[in-house]
Amino acid sequence: MHSLFDDSTNRMETLARHGSQVIFSSLSEFYHPIRSQGFAVKYVVEGVEDYFLNGTRYAVGASQYLLTNCQLEGHVEIESRKNVKGICINLKPEMLAEVAASLQRADTAYTDLEIGNYLQSAHFVESRYHAARTHLGQLLLNFTASVRHGNWNNNDLNTEFFYSLSEKIIADQTPVFKQLQRIPSLKPATKRDLYKRLLRGKEFINSDFAAPLTIEKIAQEACLSQYHFFRLFKAVFGITPHQYILQKRLDYSRTLLQKRHHSVSDAAIASGFSDIYAFSKSFKSRFGFPPSVLCK
Repeated sequence: MHSLFDDSTNRMETLARHGSQVIFSSLSEFYHPIRSQGFAVKYVVEGVEDYFLNGTRYAVGASQYLLTNCQLEGHVEIESRKNVKGICINLKPEMLAEVAASLQRADTAYTDLEIGNYLQSAHFVESRYHAARTHLGQLLLNFTASVRHGNWNNNDLNTEFFYSLSEKIIADQTPVFKQLQRIPSLKPATKRDLYKRLLRGKEFINSDFAAPLTIEKIAQEACLSQYHFFRLFKAVFGITPHQYILQKRLDYSRTLLQKRHHSVSDAAIASGFSDIYAFSKSFKSRFGFPPSVLCK
């Protein structure tokens, strides 16, 4: 049983293979400078880990993870009455670069190294992710479940494991890399800053989409003017902020209705709609059938 699930004491267990590492931790108090060895995945199983990186605070909660590379400065803090449990994975840069280089562009006869260079550069956007929403996150959830139930042992920490991690990271980060290129700025550092502001606005929507939201309020959260936020959001994500809010509300309402515990009107109100007719019309437009179908 790994220390990941031990509440009795502060413990860390490091397993190293082929130049990469997996670190299991169960800690109630911890403070340490960040010294990323290559590309790092900082995944929290239970509790909250606070990271302070390049002047930004990231509170990483349960079933969330932070992606970083070696181009950063900062520290991590843990202070909790109950042990915070996490898994930190340090990937050897050469392995990530090897996987990235093997990806072939459909329109050329040569490998595309751009995404690999981006992941190792100072322009990489460190960010917090919800495990349920990404390819890498699904792998981490399955990995944690295997450890928790005793279906994983140290011999499973092999080259295939790290190759699989690398593939998932690249699958998730390729769209991010492409979105960065859509920001109309000549300076990579400016692109990175603007993209992080857009992510802040997008995360604000994700966390409060059922509440009355305005472009003004979201743009303030992103520290951008209303029009600048609107224009960049649409250019980068291919959808306007209003359309994205509507999409989030409709997806959430469908989830509520599929659980069969909500009426159409209850699901509409819980998702942020005040007009039931408008909700039903939008629902049918998005999914091809009225919400009442899920109540039968």
